[in-house]
Amino acid sequence: MKWCKKVVSLIISVCMVFAFVSTKENSAIAKGKEGREEVRVAVLAEKQATAPKSVEQVIHLLKEYGIKAEKISAKEVAKGELEKFDAIVIPGGRALNQAEALGEKGRKAIKEFIKKGGGYIGICAGTYLATNGEGEYEPYLGIVGAQVVDIKHWNRGCGDVQVRVKSLEHPVISGYYGNLTVHYENGPILKKIDVPNIPSYVELASYTSDIHDNGPEGITPNTPALIASEYGEGRIVLFSFHPEYTAGLGKMLVQAVLWCAKTSPEEYPLKLKKVHDMKVKGTWLWGSTVYNLGADGAKIITDQMKEYGFTDMFLLVKGTAGRVDYNSRIALGLAHPDRDILKEVVEEAHKKGIRVHAWFVVNSDKQWATLHPEDRMVHIKKGPDDSRISPLSVNYREYIKNLVKEVLENYKVDGIHLDYMRYPHIVFGFNENYEVAEAAKIGIDMDKIKSLIDRTFYTDKDGKYIFEAYDKGDKDVVSWVEIRKNAVKSFAEEIKEVVKSYSRRVKFSAALMPEGAYNSNFLTAQNDSKTFALVHYGQDYQDASSIYDFAVPMLYWRDYDKSPQWTAALYNNAAEIFGNNKRVYAGLQTYSPVKTYDLSEAVSYIKQSESEGIVFFRFGTFGLSKTAVKEAENGEKVMTVIMTNPLNQDNSPNVDITKVEIELKGNYIAKEIVERSSEIFAKISENRKVIIITGNPCIPQNGTLKIAISVQGEESKDVEPAQVRFYVTDKYYEVRVYNQY
Repeated sequence: MKWCKKVVSLIISVCMVFAFVSTKENSAIAKGKEGREEVRVAVLAEKQATAPKSVEQVIHLLKEYGIKAEKISAKEVAKGELEKFDAIVIPGGRALNQAEALGEKGRKAIKEFIKKGGGYIGICAGTYLATNGEGEYEPYLGIVGAQVVDIKHWNRGCGDVQVRVKSLEHPVISGYYGNLTVHYENGPILKKIDVPNIPSYVELASYTSDIHDNGPEGITPNTPALIASEYGEGRIVLFSFHPEYTAGLGKMLVQAVLWCAKTSPEEYPLKLKKVHDMKVKGTWLWGSTVYNLGADGAKIITDQMKEYGFTDMFLLVKGTAGRVDYNSRIALGLAHPDRDILKEVVEEAHKKGIRVHAWFVVNSDKQWATLHPEDRMVHIKKGPDDSRISPLSVNYREYIKNLVKEVLENYKVDGIHLDYMRYPHIVFGFNENYEVAEAAKIGIDMDKIKSLIDRTFYTDKDGKYIFEAYDKGDKDVVSWVEIRKNAVKSFAEEIKEVVKSYSRRVKFSAALMPEGAYNSNFLTAQNDSKTFALVHYGQDYQDASSIYDFAVPMLYWRDYDKSPQWTAALYNNAAEIFGNNKRVYAGLQTYSPVKTYDLSEAVSYIKQSESEGIVFFRFGTFGLSKTAVKEAENGEKVMTVIMTNPLNQDNSPNVDITKVEIELKGNYIAKEIVERSSEIFAKISENRKVIIITGNPCIPQNGTLKIAISVQGEESKDVEPAQVRFYVTDKYYEVRVYNQY
């Protein structure tokens, strides 16, 4: 018995010593108020070496997520003060200046810090600093098996570029997928090298853009944009781009810090602020969608919109064919001669406090093209188009302005909304009476223009000659693009004059192609550039900001093979151009192949960007749901989900919902179903995270279904309590659902 007591005593003593050593080794991790470990991060801040904007933005982002971040000077690093921290961020700036400021002692201190288990996060210059340098770059740290390629062209370009996520399972990149739009400022181009005692890095994302504004072509594609590695006991994450400057990548930077600090969002709960709610929730709506529902179509749709929090409707009153959806005395054709769709919608919408914007397709009009063939847009190869009209036609401009005036005088619309206020492609715009005549006045070499376009799309088919000529300042190309840009701008300005002369309260807006919101040129990012938009469409966001009360960039991410993060990056750029986020609403895709998860992600990104509003394209292509969690009298938490099926035959012949899945988010789990219709079958999945509902149908067209589930757990601040998915037909084809929360 005495022997046992001695053994127990010895074990306790050993455990206490081990605990003391462990505590000392992890002295940088302090206990928070609630007993959770507190991650502390140092951010290098040194004059002439680190960019103040990068330093401040890194600290701001980390603090937003509840991570303690503070500046540290090079002298403090050299003195050994890194021991108080879990990780160090070396931000943007100048890598050689950073190495010089740190000195040999500071550089050694960083390496020792990482060896003993500290974390290192490098951003742009901080990534240069981490690599293996030669010659004048020998002071680099050499803590990763990488070297910079073509370092003599380090200033290769700045702006938005594209990267593709590679290691989906890695904690740093968790939640991100597909193609991301990132902000680049002369970041390092890396190649893998063998360094003794340093493991190979893991490539988390690679560049797809060929960044060559000030350097040779073909260097950047497929090179690492983001890597993770180890050095001794420590971890390293290196960003070649700037996550702190990129909308939607704040969480990626946080995940990098947590991984380097050897913790995770699960172990170290992030303190997220409540997501911003938007004042404007709108949707584009075809007149045919209203018409197909019969005489009560306007009432049915506006009732649904009101129920699910929509504030604005963009009703198509003139489509690409040129026919209008109201009783017009001057239009060349009526879409539905037996009904006045605009009148019906305005009356029903205004009863419910919903604003109506009359949506006009401008530079496409088959009716006008048939009657006035001389005004048609001309394709460089195919000749006159059968529906597109040159924006320089004076007669067509007058016709459009008269249609707008007619709507303003006869209907109490809240806004005039323009679409197709652009050229469709650089191969259009060769009408001898208009664009070519304007070019002749100022001596543009049209043979050169046609040759460049021919090489770009038809002979060499490299897709770049005309765009690169513009970026390099070719006089003829720049002047040709200017003619088209001025045609678009002046047409819009004339319509604005009509709108504002009628009433200052009527909002004037336009749907814009998304590429114009990029802040990079073609030499930096190819098709993902403002050059691409300007040359192709003649559409300029700077011009638009001086014309429209607000704009709606059409951020249809799946059409561009992007991830939902792209919507936030371009939205933020557009808001910056327009001066504030109150003048830009995000236009989001709600048609196939978008799924509920995609749509929810995009909405979340836009909310985090503190947007004034969103507009969905288009009503009748997506389902509706809303979720509320309340405490019942017995103390149980009850989640109530209300769902409506507004699908319309003008989108798909299958409009009845035959299956519904309700996936609980946050850490909610379902206990039991407490309320449901007797006409459906509902069950809880084995993991208690999904409610599966079936029926034949379970929600018919324009039907509504309500279900209540007792739940336990808490919701997350950055995501809705539940996501709902609709399915149609026996094959269970998914229809995306907008979840109001």
